[in-house]
Order: sequence, then structure tokens, then C-alpha cells
Amino acid sequence: MTKPLLALIGTGGTIAGAASAASVSTDYKPASLSLAAVVDTVPELRARYDIEVTQPMQLASYDVRPEHWLDLHAAVMQAVKNPAVAGIVVTHGTDTLEETATFLHLSVDSDKPIVVVGAMRPATAYSADGPANLLDACSVAACPAARGRGTLVVMNGRIHSGLWVGKRHVSSVEAFDSPLAGAVGEVADQAVQWFRAAGRAPTVAWQTPKAWPRVDIAVAYAGVDETAMRAFVAAGARGIVHAGLGNANTPTAYRTFIQSLPAQGVLVARCARFITGSVTRASVYADAQHGILTAGPLPPHKVRIVMLLGLAHGMDGPAIQAWIDQILLAS
Repeated sequence: MTKPLLALIGTGGTIAGAASAASVSTDYKPASLSLAAVVDTVPELRARYDIEVTQPMQLASYDVRPEHWLDLHAAVMQAVKNPAVAGIVVTHGTDTLEETATFLHLSVDSDKPIVVVGAMRPATAYSADGPANLLDACSVAACPAARGRGTLVVMNGRIHSGLWVGKRHVSSVEAFDSPLAGAVGEVADQAVQWFRAAGRAPTVAWQTPKAWPRVDIAVAYAGVDETAMRAFVAAGARGIVHAGLGNANTPTAYRTFIQSLPAQGVLVARCARFITGSVTRASVYADAQHGILTAGPLPPHKVRIVMLLGLAHGMDGPAIQAWIDQILLAS
């Protein structure tokens, strides 16, 4: 019987981390082991699948930058274009896993399953969760029903959309969830169950950016003023995500300043800072009049990725708003 061919792409992270003792699970050095070494800790992988391993980077995910996404995108596309590859698994640190997953979800136009997976405990820990997570991720990547769902994240037996998943705990193995959308499926003993039909957000018409535009996040809080936004503009920001209070509310004192930015060539998107729920367009902010974007329920760091991709591909404000609306409608 022919085994499915899976492309495993390593980037480092806790799943490849090592600590001073097996009893230590939070004080460790991430990205200590190669992906090939991690694969070797799960003999069942090679028994079930043909495996191709590539390692475009070896980083703790707190060091991952948009520039690294270009190398990862190239590695993913190489696997996508190989007709023999049934699915792709990307191992990644959990600190920015949801951002990388969102980037891939919105930039890779392919029906092939792309699964991002990590671990909350290092590979050397007694209670390491990486081997089980990796086996689950491969089960999902090899599942025919995973096709057409975009980039997925598999952690702790749950399958999430790369667009909606987020890290909600600093150390628990039950760290990832999708507060509004919910998990799309689960894995148990390599059996994959789906909770809803396949569907995905529209991707950008990918062309490798020569350089990423600067897009910053300005977080609102009691007593905030426009100092951070002015600094971002002075640093050359092409876009600013305003992570506002409540329904992305803006303090009255600097609302006029925010409204003036799109006319100066700095795109602004309003979203909520740390709470769930869908931000609405509001006449009090004159969003449409001033060209200010609204991002529905997307959190700030994911709105930033949409703006990065949109601006890097030549979209103006109305085009990015239309893309956001399409993303939300399709998801």
C-alpha cells in the first residue's frame, strides 16, 4: 500500500526545544533540535507516511519577523507545487504561531492541507506534548477532507482555522482556541473528525514583496494620547492598527488626528484591543468619510497582517476594506 507523502517544514520553536532536565517544562532553550531529530522521536510517522523534511529556519518564534515569512512561503509553495505531496506540516513556536498561520492562510492559494503545529512544552520534558501534536498534525495533513480549508492549526487534539485561532494561556497545553469561530475539528488516535464543511477566506494574489511596508499597532488605554501614533507616522508607517476601547472606541481628544491620517497616506484600521466581538462601522468616527477601515472581529495582530499583505500588493484602503469584508463573509 502506498503511503501518503507529507512535506514537513521546520522553523524551530518549543516543539524543538530542550531544557536542563526532563522535569523542567517552562525554562528551556527553544529551537535546539532539528526537525529531523523531532521526527525521529515519533517512529510511527515514518511507518504511516513518506516524509520529506526541510528546515528553512531555526528560531524561537518570538524572533520570527515578516521577512522570515517570505522564506517559509517559498518552502510551502515548493511543497504545494509537488504533485506527489498530499499535505504540508509546518512546525513553529507558539508565541507567533497564530500570526504565521494567518499569513499562510491569506497568502497561499492552494487546496492542499497546510497544518501549523507547535508545542507548549520542550521536547526534553517528561510531559512533552510535541510528539502527539506532530502525529495529530500529520493525520490532519493526510486527511482528504482537510483539502480546501486553507491553513489549519492543530494543538492538543483540536483543529482550528489559521485565521481565527489564538494563544490564550502562557504555559498550559490547552493554550489555543478560537473564541468566536470555534474549533473546526478534532483528532483522536489519528482519527480526524470535522465539525463543519470545508471553506476558506480569499487569498491575496501573491507576488513576493520586495520589501514589507511598515504597519504598527497603537493600543488604546485610559488616558492614552496620540504620542505613539505620531511616533509611528514619523518612523514611516504606511498603516496603523488602532486597537481601540470597547467597540474600537477612540478617545475624543485625538479622534481628529486619527481621522486626518488617511489623507496623509497612512491607512488606519479600527479593531478592538483585547476583547472578542465584531467592531462595527460607526458614523461618530466617520469611517467611510475619512477612509478608516474597520476589521469586524479580527484582533489587532491579525488586522496588521491583512494590512501588510494588502499594502505590499498595491491595494488602497477601499480594496483592503473589501478584502476584509470578503474574508469575514467567507469565514
